[in-house]
Amino acid sequence: MRFRIVMVLWLIAVSVGAGSWQASAESYPSRRINLIVPFPAGSATDAVTRRLAESIRIATGATVLIENKPGADGNLAALAVLKAEADGYTVFVTTNSTQAANISLFNAMPYDPAADFAPVAGIMTIPMMLAVKPEFPAKTVAEFIALAKTRERPLSFGSGNTSSRGAAELFRARAGINMQHVPYRGMPQALTDVLAGEIDCVFADPASAQGLIQDGRLRILAVTSSDRLAGMADVPTLAQAGLSGAELTAWVGVFVRAGTAPDIVAKLSQAVLAFVNSKDTAGYLESVGAKPFPASPGELKAFEEADTRRWAEIVAIANIEKK
Repeated sequence: MRFRIVMVLWLIAVSVGAGSWQASAESYPSRRINLIVPFPAGSATDAVTRRLAESIRIATGATVLIENKPGADGNLAALAVLKAEADGYTVFVTTNSTQAANISLFNAMPYDPAADFAPVAGIMTIPMMLAVKPEFPAKTVAEFIALAKTRERPLSFGSGNTSSRGAAELFRARAGINMQHVPYRGMPQALTDVLAGEIDCVFADPASAQGLIQDGRLRILAVTSSDRLAGMADVPTLAQAGLSGAELTAWVGVFVRAGTAPDIVAKLSQAVLAFVNSKDTAGYLESVGAKPFPASPGELKAFEEADTRRWAEIVAIANIEKK
């Protein structure tokens, strides 16, 4: 008799729990959504996230707050997401830094990118650009490499994120030159020091450098993509400039904590993909040298796995010392 009572109570609890889970999925979103960005304001990821936030607000009526948490190549932001509930209200708008590269760049990771996060949707892919001051003596990639080989002290490069550093390290390895790495918490700070002459160059994303390029305060020697950028047809790719095997493209995607209800992931994915597939977004991405990346949760997971292997190869080729 006692066993039967316990079983009935257990079944009631399970039933109530299932009903609560269903209700939460059906009513999502019913409160504020927090978008966590692992880079500072002014970065490419931050810029596209602000547009995404407005799109989600209009589509759902929910309040959307953006929290910039730069540091540790995105790991600080990743940990902040993992401390929150797996309910879809804390959303990680991040890049290949946290989800593919860092596992090969750190000796010990405080989280597992594949196991601890659930993919929601892709947003964009974006190349890096070799950027210098207009008065920098090298006007081409070939001249840059020749200068690096003849200088007594190594040319210095700043990195505002993992993709920025990875592009520079891969370039250095393929070109057979020495370069000194100077890390920054974000791309805006690295670009500021290029302009000030504190460092020689930076591999920057087009979105962060766009204003400086338009003002003539920054000169681009090449892009790391396989094709030239639509708005910069006069700038060659690294391969076209004579350096093959140095292609690198960054990407931005949306993730939540693993264990988030599938229905909530699906609703959030639908909202993100509606933003990515809109004409306004396509126009904006083209204007900043990026391309739409409308990946579903399954497609983003497969892409993340492939890019993780790619980053392991980049770290090995460039002989990057782990942190």
